[in-house]
Amino acid sequence: MKYKSQKQYRLPGFNYSSKGEYFVTICTHNRKDIFGKIKNGEIILNETGKIVKEIWNEIPSKFQYISLDVYQVMPNHFHGIVIIKEQKSHQHLINQMPTVFKSGIINNPMELKSNSLGRIIRWFKGRVTSEARKINPGFKWQSRFHDRIIRDEKEFYFIQEYIINNPVNWGIGILDKFF
Repeated sequence: MKYKSQKQYRLPGFNYSSKGEYFVTICTHNRKDIFGKIKNGEIILNETGKIVKEIWNEIPSKFQYISLDVYQVMPNHFHGIVIIKEQKSHQHLINQMPTVFKSGIINNPMELKSNSLGRIIRWFKGRVTSEARKINPGFKWQSRFHDRIIRDEKEFYFIQEYIINNPVNWGIGILDKFF
């Protein structure tokens, strides 16, 4: 049996648990409008959209050395900035660190043991899916997510502005201009 080669989405050889800022975009399956509507340049979240917002904000309490910057729930996708801080290597801090996190996916015993970007997003998508399916049993994300390693302050600023203004620019296709 032949396997199709899949497009590489991550930067080869990059340590996605290293200190840095990451711009993340996650889309719904087939880009269906599931989280709400844009009205007069503002997102009006429905119950599923509110779940996305609530669970996103839980990330820093579930993963040490992680903070969040701006984010935006859109009708069919989500944008956010994840900041992975330098992890202390002092033994007394290591002993206090939780080493096991559940994956967030129902009936999945997999444990997450690092603060890599992929594991954080897997936890987030799993938790959202679990809660969203209580309202909408057919809810699904696209299988992957897009990330961009933010390289400097100027890029950080422009990405923040893009995320904040995303509802105003809904339908314009401005993302293609910058990324």
